[in-house]
Amino acid sequence: MTYHPIETYGAIGNLHTIALVGPDGSIDWLPAPHLDAPGVFAAILDDEKGGRFRIAPTAPFDTAARYLAGTNILVTAFRTRAGEAELTDFMPVDEDGGGRPPSRLLRRLECTRGEIEVEAFFEPRFDYARAATRVRLEAPGRLAAEGGGGRLDLATPFPMEIEGAGARGRAVLRRGDVLWWGLDYGPGPAPPAPEACERCLEATRNFWRRWLETRETGRRPWFGPWTPLMERSALVLKLLQFRPSGAVAAAATTSLPEEIGGGRNWDYRFTWIRDASLTLQALYELGHLEEMERYFGWIEERFKHRSARDLRIMYGLRGEEDLREDVLGHLEGYKGSAPVRIGNAAAGQQQMDIYGEILDAALRLSNYAGKIRPDLWPFLRSVCDHVAAHWREPDSGIWEVRGPPAHFVHSKVMCWVAMDRGLTIARRYGFACDRRAWAATRDAIRDEVLRRGWNPARGAFVQRYESDTLDAACLRLPLVGFLPFDDPRVRATVEAVQAELAADGLLYRYKGGDGLPGGEGAFLLCTCWLAQCLAGLGRLEEAEETLRRVAALAGPLGLFSEEYDPAWRQALGNYPQAFTHIGLVIGVAALRRAQGRAEVRLERPRPRRPGRLGRPLVLNASGESCPLDTSALAARLMRHLNILRGAFFDTARGRVAYEEMRGSPEYRDYLDLACGLSAFDPSALETPEARKAFWINLYNVLVIHGVIELGIRDSVKEVPAFFRKIRYRVGPHTLSPDHIEHGILRGNRRRPGGLFRPFGRRDPRRALALAPLDPRIHFALVCASSSCPPIEVYTAEHLDHQLELAAETFVNGEGLRFDPARDTLFLSRVFRWYARDFGDRPEDRIRFLAAYVRDGDLAARMRETPGGFRLRYLPYDWRLNRT
Repeated sequence: MTYHPIETYGAIGNLHTIALVGPDGSIDWLPAPHLDAPGVFAAILDDEKGGRFRIAPTAPFDTAARYLAGTNILVTAFRTRAGEAELTDFMPVDEDGGGRPPSRLLRRLECTRGEIEVEAFFEPRFDYARAATRVRLEAPGRLAAEGGGGRLDLATPFPMEIEGAGARGRAVLRRGDVLWWGLDYGPGPAPPAPEACERCLEATRNFWRRWLETRETGRRPWFGPWTPLMERSALVLKLLQFRPSGAVAAAATTSLPEEIGGGRNWDYRFTWIRDASLTLQALYELGHLEEMERYFGWIEERFKHRSARDLRIMYGLRGEEDLREDVLGHLEGYKGSAPVRIGNAAAGQQQMDIYGEILDAALRLSNYAGKIRPDLWPFLRSVCDHVAAHWREPDSGIWEVRGPPAHFVHSKVMCWVAMDRGLTIARRYGFACDRRAWAATRDAIRDEVLRRGWNPARGAFVQRYESDTLDAACLRLPLVGFLPFDDPRVRATVEAVQAELAADGLLYRYKGGDGLPGGEGAFLLCTCWLAQCLAGLGRLEEAEETLRRVAALAGPLGLFSEEYDPAWRQALGNYPQAFTHIGLVIGVAALRRAQGRAEVRLERPRPRRPGRLGRPLVLNASGESCPLDTSALAARLMRHLNILRGAFFDTARGRVAYEEMRGSPEYRDYLDLACGLSAFDPSALETPEARKAFWINLYNVLVIHGVIELGIRDSVKEVPAFFRKIRYRVGPHTLSPDHIEHGILRGNRRRPGGLFRPFGRRDPRRALALAPLDPRIHFALVCASSSCPPIEVYTAEHLDHQLELAAETFVNGEGLRFDPARDTLFLSRVFRWYARDFGDRPEDRIRFLAAYVRDGDLAARMRETPGGFRLRYLPYDWRLNRT
């Protein structure tokens, strides 16, 4: 029997399923019609019984495979003494994602030199070779295979003879000859014409290249010499995303062994909650926002109408919870590595670390996309409450050990992450929670981990409390912010892990018993964590060398498995493995940041020096009017700025790096949009809601634009008269933020401390003033401070709800605090500056605020006895970023 090295396989797919193609032109793995469906070809799990579909020369041949640049289209070259040929394998992608799920696999064979005889061998085996298979001739040039309720139709360019439960045929090709095969799951359409197949190949090539070039986050990552591997990693992660739901599978296969001949063989065609945060981070580093949002949308679907205690550590690609584990005893396994398993019994384990991953993923999405929907907060709050109640319980840990539960240090640290991120989200958006209790829980977890997770005798953090076993998962402590890199305990742990768990520079997860027989290979994700830690410690040459060791283990096609055997120098585990590609992407990005190289190619002209501005500065001044569609232009500008804010979010420091935006290609794109305002006619806004939404959005983008253009780092207070001096040209008018806020949105009222109204009687801009005044606008205007509502763009259709949300967020965030001991309401200075906007008397203003206070008892008291409070005013926080 012949088994190809795991790393020599190429992966093709259509965002529903994935096929593995060996170097000999054999499709040895294909679950159909979906990735988690039973395999119809599974020779990779049993060379004799599993089934395959091979196209290859009949004479001895050399072979070399490659991907078409920027695609998941595989080309396998064959060379014999008499000639050469290229086999192109791909699965067409349904670009609009609608209609019948795509289930076609196309194979194109072209003779490129001399003459070559080829053989096609079709040997399907339905239901992992458990079901009896029958192959018959359906029509000339068309075979049908049936078994176990499934069907495959194969269109073949030359006759094939039935051989038992398969078919075989041969043909001679000469230079320039092209043959096509079309394989469909289920009754297929008519045999594909060569011209149609060529068009399909071109469309598939265009799809992958367009996707790879897409930069929805605003990032244009530049990884230097790492770029080919980063691009391949991006294409692998896209391939592993199950399009109907947005879930990302951990890998494309089941039961590829962690040790040849061993029993640690698992099914990875599911999605793990723990992968969420790292997957979002990797996709962001690669510049893809849609996949981030779809994946987190899938996660949200799992949370609806559930409590935290109902969460499972993994789900099927559609959210299935029943992942019962079965053994396929009739298959021998890859190179005799039995048992072959489908399903995964670990799905029923308790793993406390998943709660930290969920909250960390939510905060990452907030950082990158600029928002968290308030309707998600009840679930996130329930997660934190659950952690607060149960964090002291033992669990099965990140590595899913199949022994008794224990107090794993990594699990406790991720419980700390859950509380830390929950507090950050609550503070940022004014969401209700018991902040004191959560902060106390966070501090208690930290104290216990430092006391019981640190082993003084080992001089390192260990796997479990009061143990002496080292665990590479402890490398995550500085990566999630539990301790800084310069903490001596972090440095000591990194050095201890390196000394004990490394072989040839590659890390094993841990050493010691875990309830399972046998061993495993070095874990490539852990090695990437090591590289991140080395970069954080300033050991950049070591970090780069570590990542180069990992990169060298990619197969010839740039794909990674989960593990590697340094002794036998072979890939181990399921393949291609998302975790390894994710780890490499994040590791390389961290290294390049640490090296001080630009992760984004920028032409960074020196910003205008913050300080006193002379004449007003028109930010969208242009020598010509840009020919743009001006419909919904303010909303488009707002969306673009939100993308910019995500693109320049500095995760290491937890802030938006506004000062780095100017000169970037994304900023120039924004300027092109902004100059279109000069051709915009505000009178075209037909409804009061449309006018209000337009001016709110325009105010916000003008302020942030001014921050970027002037190179402001910390506060708009760095530039005196900031809100009066920066301006946009809007149609025939030139407007500052003060003009928009006080002249238009507040109905031409004086600004605080001002002597005159913004627009005089003869000022044509006076016609833009809105009435009546809606005091909620004060909560929608960002003022370039960090107390921004979780709203991406204000729209006429949802304006009332959005303004209510903005008010609720502000009031429960930094807008109001209550001291029951002194019966004192501490209010934001906004309510002093604009007091009359909220009511003529203090009692009226307190009743206004009561409508947005989430504390029911306090809200009731504010409504019923508004005069029973002392009022004090808080300083306004003008900082651009606040963590």
